[in-house]
Amino acid sequence: MTRSTPRPTRVAFVALVLATVCSHTTDATIDAPLDSLTRDVAPGTFFWVGDHRLHLNCIGRGSPTVIFDSGLGGSSLDWVRVQPQVATFTRACSYDRAGYGWSDSGPLPRDSESISRELEALLGNASVSAPYLLVGHSFGGFNVRLFTHHNPRQVAGLILVDPSHEDQFRRFDAAGVGSTAPRTGTFFVRGGYQVPDDMPSELLPLARSLAVTHRSMSAFYSELRHLRSSAEQLRKHAAMPDVPVIVISHKISDRLTSGIRAKRERIWMDMQTDLVRRALDGQHVIAATNRHHVHLSQPQLVVDTIKYLVDRSNERYSGVPSGAN
Repeated sequence: MTRSTPRPTRVAFVALVLATVCSHTTDATIDAPLDSLTRDVAPGTFFWVGDHRLHLNCIGRGSPTVIFDSGLGGSSLDWVRVQPQVATFTRACSYDRAGYGWSDSGPLPRDSESISRELEALLGNASVSAPYLLVGHSFGGFNVRLFTHHNPRQVAGLILVDPSHEDQFRRFDAAGVGSTAPRTGTFFVRGGYQVPDDMPSELLPLARSLAVTHRSMSAFYSELRHLRSSAEQLRKHAAMPDVPVIVISHKISDRLTSGIRAKRERIWMDMQTDLVRRALDGQHVIAATNRHHVHLSQPQLVVDTIKYLVDRSNERYSGVPSGAN
């Protein structure tokens, strides 16, 4: 799992993502030179899912196909430090959930059940071949787990990056440490979604402009409003999916020894461990960073973990251990 792959420079891997512009013209594709890439010009391709279009950006070749799903409020740009490196050894696809990034707004409510069904339709309509290795960050972990419950034979494995847990709201509430998920009715979130500072500086203006569109803010508030419903949808599936599962968690800062934040962090880590323990084939990796967006602050760890599961998947289907003559 620690095998390394050549690491492109920041300019190189940002360019790789931005350069994923399709050369053919259809009513689902946008073509544009790199220097004109803005929030109105997408690097990937659009596919209809029901009455709206979702943006999908696939690069590289190979199997299984790695599918990335971002956390609450995030876009396909969240994977800019990881996706190009993964594309050096297999097919890698990031997408924007309805309302985010370059995707159209989707029907309400925005909960994990509807999101996972839309991802299923997107991959089918885009002819993205299984098996899939699903990588979900935070709230995206809910979505990829539900997708796997609905499509177990299509999934080669799960990588959950600092994932949400279906019990987190109950546990945070019971411990009196607060929760990011509103219960019901009207609520207020100061400032809305904040693009993580670990985003490459070249892409920060674009990521921020995408995050403040009306459709993005609407999707963010709907997903936030229905976080508890999404958790209950996961709770209906008591067992973890019967596929290899690797949980990558941020580390707890050594300076956090007491107080509400330290209590929250210990509960969070307990729930990360619970997901691994419940998996039939689970592993836990603790990152060297205490940041939630591990894939932006420690991308090589995520790339190496994906490479490990890709190799395992190919060994399973070929019956030949990786590296054997």
